[in-house]
Amino acid sequence: MNKKVLLINMPSSISVYGKSALKGIIAPRPFVSMAELAGSVLKVGADCQILDLQASEKPYVELSNIINKYQPDFIGITFTTLLFEEAKKISKFIKEKYPKIIIIAGGVHSSIFPEEVASSHHIDITIYGEGDITLQEVIKKYPKLKGILGIAYRDNKNKIIKNPPRSLVDNLDILPMPAWHLFNINLYMNPKAIARESPVGTIGTSRGCVYGCTYCNKSVFGRKFRAKSVNRVVEEFELLKRTGFKEIHVWDDMFATDLKRAKDICDEIVKRGLKISWQLECGVRVNCVDKEFFEKCVKAGCYKVAFGFESGNDSILRSIEKGITIEQSRNAVKWAKESGMETSGFFMLGLPEDTQETMDETINFACSLGLDYAKATILVPLPSTKVFEDFEKKGLLKTKDWTKYNFHTASRVYDHPKLS
Repeated sequence: MNKKVLLINMPSSISVYGKSALKGIIAPRPFVSMAELAGSVLKVGADCQILDLQASEKPYVELSNIINKYQPDFIGITFTTLLFEEAKKISKFIKEKYPKIIIIAGGVHSSIFPEEVASSHHIDITIYGEGDITLQEVIKKYPKLKGILGIAYRDNKNKIIKNPPRSLVDNLDILPMPAWHLFNINLYMNPKAIARESPVGTIGTSRGCVYGCTYCNKSVFGRKFRAKSVNRVVEEFELLKRTGFKEIHVWDDMFATDLKRAKDICDEIVKRGLKISWQLECGVRVNCVDKEFFEKCVKAGCYKVAFGFESGNDSILRSIEKGITIEQSRNAVKWAKESGMETSGFFMLGLPEDTQETMDETINFACSLGLDYAKATILVPLPSTKVFEDFEKKGLLKTKDWTKYNFHTASRVYDHPKLS
């Protein structure tokens, strides 16, 4: 197969977050999803290149240059709800200059609204749900799209066709190794506030979260927990190190769902004598850990853990179906700190049942934990979440201009039921 595929990341992946990005609070990290999809492309015998524009000063110039040089048959773009308008702009730019290139869209927004994305004039194929196998089939079978599960597209009469969904991959070990060699790792130098070592790589050791927080979207990986084996995970750690990454950040929905597996990963890293700095940037719940887990993490080179606390009030936590308590949060931080780990905490203000008093409790709670880093964002009801559906039913949503759904700049997209 001599087909060429270019995977691109949106230019505004960082800058869209405004001052947080300018201050270095948010820094460029390579998307593990792009590395995994690139591996899937290579597995079917196609050629692949990656263009990560998140730190580019002249993204459209870079895009034109690589298209002119590489001449891809397909361009794959991934984007969140917030970046859908930019994705349409980039697709239009590509199609007007290179009309023969087939543009494939994927990511969380494509999975929530496949018909909406497919109706975009300059997007040819929309992949919804998990994209690994679907992308392979699109590349192999194009232009025959009729039997490919998990896609939406326009037919020759301009009618939107949505094929049936594709089942999730049960055994993640069957997927090819991420194609980290396709990345320019020098793009991922991070400030010391974020990482001890650079460049920073990312890893996904599992998919799916079994919990049902009302503000969280599960459109891509679902609520079934699926995990890579211990050996596969450590092999990916080793691959990242061989590629030249100096630190690894775990990007899981829920790394510690199976606590024994999480501990075994740490033990295997120690057993192999693998020396690398890493941190649990997300995917660790306070009700799924114990002190032994953090002690094993530290022995394996993990120096930092981030928790999603959200609120400092138990009744608010119940109202968002978080499934944790304040006591569990305090215990998790205590165990992590006693083990010698740095701790980060994420908090949300303006949750649906929040009042001035409960938000004050959250602020006081955050200050009382002794965290190394705390970050608070204002609730935004993202599509395909219980909060969004509830606000929509109550007539509280003020707009569906997706460019305003930014929890870092807190654009006003709804009327809060209890707060001004």
